[in-house]
Amino acid sequence: MAEASLARAVFDVSFWVIAAMASVAGVACWVLFGPETVVETLGTDVELILFLLPKLAAAFLIAAFVQVLLPRDRIGDWIGERSGVRGIALASVAGAVTPGGPMTSFPVVTALHAAGTGRSALVAYLTAWSTLGLQRILTWEVPLMGVEFAALRFVVSLPLPFVAGLVVRLVPIPIDPPGQGDR
Repeated sequence: MAEASLARAVFDVSFWVIAAMASVAGVACWVLFGPETVVETLGTDVELILFLLPKLAAAFLIAAFVQVLLPRDRIGDWIGERSGVRGIALASVAGAVTPGGPMTSFPVVTALHAAGTGRSALVAYLTAWSTLGLQRILTWEVPLMGVEFAALRFVVSLPLPFVAGLVVRLVPIPIDPPGQGDR
């Protein structure tokens, strides 16, 4: 019975939509550019998968450890829906200092959600990660655009996680626990 549940979780609606889109793109590539291009593209995809697998494995381990290390009863106090603006602020700071790309942040968000983090804090975390990421600012913006531009962009982006977190409180749609969506 557990295998059927796992299969439903893996092969949900989003999987089939993405699979259909990939199939249509593959057929279009075959028709427009020929089978050699399709084979070459598949080879490149295999290389990309092999490159990403170790990073994904590490990110999922981090997420699993975060989920175990964070006490569920305290998460609700710190960054649950009832934590208010304080929870949004904590999530925003955590998002801004989280290094890495989506392979790091999204498993962490999934673990935080499973640990009881509120919707507004999750949205604030992701918004801060994508707009205020200190790693990207120090690595890319300051060297390429200069300190003045990076500081200006950072300052004008500061309210975004708070605004996003507060707007989420106005949206009455609940979110499913991880692995329960699209059923």
